[in-house]
Amino acid sequence: MPADILSRRHIEINRTKLYVDNLPLRDFDGELYDTYLRAIPTDALTSLKMASPTPPLTTRLDSLKRLLTEASRLETFHYDDRGQGTRFTFTGNERLPAFKELNLRSYDWNHGSDVVLKHWDFSQIQHLKLVDVPMFPFLTSIAFPDLRQLRTLHCEDFSAHLPEKREEATRGLDLLVRQIWALNTLKLTCHTRLFPVVDTLLRHAGSLRMLRLRDHVGFGDEERRCPTLRASDLARLAAHGGGLVHLRALELDMDVALCDDPPLFLRALCAFPRLHSLVLHTQTVLRPLEEEVAPLGTDRDYDAAMGIFAALARGRQSAGAVTWRSVTVNVGGWRHVMVRRMGEAWREQNARGVFAERCFVMERGEGGGMVVREEMAVET
Repeated sequence: MPADILSRRHIEINRTKLYVDNLPLRDFDGELYDTYLRAIPTDALTSLKMASPTPPLTTRLDSLKRLLTEASRLETFHYDDRGQGTRFTFTGNERLPAFKELNLRSYDWNHGSDVVLKHWDFSQIQHLKLVDVPMFPFLTSIAFPDLRQLRTLHCEDFSAHLPEKREEATRGLDLLVRQIWALNTLKLTCHTRLFPVVDTLLRHAGSLRMLRLRDHVGFGDEERRCPTLRASDLARLAAHGGGLVHLRALELDMDVALCDDPPLFLRALCAFPRLHSLVLHTQTVLRPLEEEVAPLGTDRDYDAAMGIFAALARGRQSAGAVTWRSVTVNVGGWRHVMVRRMGEAWREQNARGVFAERCFVMERGEGGGMVVREEMAVET
């Protein structure tokens, strides 16, 4: 264990910094309660990244909380749970360190503003990632001025059963982003119809390098339409005078059925002067009951993706901007670990090797030219 190797004197003389990755997330009782503390020198602990718990849900975090409250120099903390997850329960004057980087996955944030004020310290936070975390309780419990120095903000809500809270959370995210001074990276899944994209994002025109903006609707159901930015708004974001001129990477939804002008939408993407990496999420063009009569040898989603790639390549040449490094067209909600659509019609199509979920990537090959490949998923 680190404590067997690093003495307190060694830490003080050499100013040793300790980084711990994939620490098992467990809770200990009785004589084992201080297991984390005995194993890890808190004076040197600078970064702590937890592994996913085994079993999947750990209902108590007292042992971990004890370690954190003793580690006053801890700058980076990654908490990784599953499902709804759990949360810390504080007593007395317990106070977490002033994290510079905080990643919480499946943390059941249900702290009131009084608990946050007393037990959490956001005074040094620069990078904040909240995935599968209830966003509305978080946004109503923190003081926005404490997050003004953020450079990275990544928020994925966990409250699908409370749609009205998701709407309120979107409004809260807009207010928060407006108060942050200069974001480098912004990744949000929200109700985009409630998020004033142009006015809010242009506040970070001088700093924003990476943007991921997605809607809760997504593309998992071919009958639902996913809200899509207007081509005119996208063009304003790409404008050379006052737009997101430093943007390097962009990820967006593009539902062709809702897009006011798909060619103009793609042309606007080509106008970002420094953009080199792009991910577009689109809907499948397939309809399971119609595919029985589709001509043999046709691949309509592949053809649609190739059309997008061709338009983006032509548009980049016309714009005279930097060339693409990577363009991804994610069809139908494809993921690396894929659970296919469960409807009877889709199961029949899947048995024939026809899928709604596909992922196509155009990227620069070894010879310098652009090549296209299809990503394969691991099915569960």
